Amino acid sequence: MTKQPPREVPEGLTPEEYYRLALQYKELGWTEQARDTLVLAIEGDPDGKTAEKAQRFLRTKIPRYPVPLYAEQKNIEGFNLSAGGYEAEAIESFEELIEEFPDFEWPYGNLGALFIRRERPDLAKKILEKAVLINPYYVNGWLHLARARVLLGDIEGAREGLQRILEIDPDNPAAAELKRLFEAL
Repeated sequence: MTKQPPREVPEGLTPEEYYRLALQYKELGWTEQARDTLVLAIEGDPDGKTAEKAQRFLRTKIPRYPVPLYAEQKNIEGFNLSAGGYEAEAIESFEELIEEFPDFEWPYGNLGALFIRRERPDLAKKILEKAVLINPYYVNGWLHLARARVLLGDIEGAREGLQRILEIDPDNPAAAELKRLFEAL
């Protein structure tokens, strides 16, 4: 098991080390530490490849607006409830979070994914469209929205969503998988 990174962003790392640390923070759902380390990676190598990767990651995988620790933790709680099979409780948690923090796109994305899993692509589409309005670069929102559109039979809408993903994050492995699926259709 990988050692958990420190809660406080350390000083004195290289841009690449900050970038890798940001990936760990994001994986844990620690949005603001991820944001801070990505900014440090960009500032440490403003014209380099690391800055380019960090900028793309910041725009596509970190919430558009800063998120309070409480919202971050409640989103993790909802995600864990969903993963543990407590879907009704997860839905309630995400809906409360959306009501309290309407500019935080991740609960919309998690709720949309949950609705897809519950075979409610109509509800998923509605909530995911709100997520990508909040953050037009939110890759997971676009991925889930494309899946919902496919389930609703809106292949052209799904194709447009896939094109958007490829524009904002061309190296995204999930987008490549979706692209292969569309080509097979």
